[in-house]
Amino acid sequence: MICYAFAVPHESEGLLEQMQGPESFDLEHVRCTVGLYKDRLVLCAVLGMGMQRAAKGAELVLEYFQIKAFILAGYAGALVPQLAHGDVVVSDNFSSDNVISFVRLLPDFKFAKFCSSDELVATPQRRQEFHEATECQVVDMETGGVAETVHGRGVTFAAVRVISDTMDDVLPVGAMNAAYDAERNRPRPVNLGWYLMTHPGESGSFKAFVARLAPARESLTKFLSALTDEMPKGI
Repeated sequence: MICYAFAVPHESEGLLEQMQGPESFDLEHVRCTVGLYKDRLVLCAVLGMGMQRAAKGAELVLEYFQIKAFILAGYAGALVPQLAHGDVVVSDNFSSDNVISFVRLLPDFKFAKFCSSDELVATPQRRQEFHEATECQVVDMETGGVAETVHGRGVTFAAVRVISDTMDDVLPVGAMNAAYDAERNRPRPVNLGWYLMTHPGESGSFKAFVARLAPARESLTKFLSALTDEMPKGI
């Protein structure tokens, strides 16, 4: 079975829409959906945000399911100006060698070096600092912890991300924190509305950020479809 894992539900929706006969249930804090995707039995798991929570979710998945390949996917930030909104990137420092060998044949993606942080890297200055400190091109909040867990079980792993914010973007951190309950992994529209009423200066940047997510997810889902088609049956 292949596991497609995401941090938040929004990232997973494109894949879930294409699954046949889905059955969903909760495994502690992890939302799991089992069904057919591209004629293969797969698990879609929403692990939660942050390295520690996502790693714990990955551990639960590997404990309860016989997973042959674990694909962590979702949004990420660019640490270099060469990456644009909607670019799909595959980690060449966390992904398993057997994945990298066949992924090279797929179109419309780039290899990049990933790093992970529990900090939301929200400004060009902080992105530049992260790039200089790590020599990475992409930053997210889960890959490092999940990769360590999955590799520790000897399971094939790949990290696939789509760029939701570029090197030059300034993220509306206050509005983003108000909008989402990371502990329960669900949106908080009332909190967001109140926050934007009292912080109107973040309204424009928040709307711009949200507007980028749907097309970014479409690009990510398209790549995951191609990846599934080409994935060797033995994985």
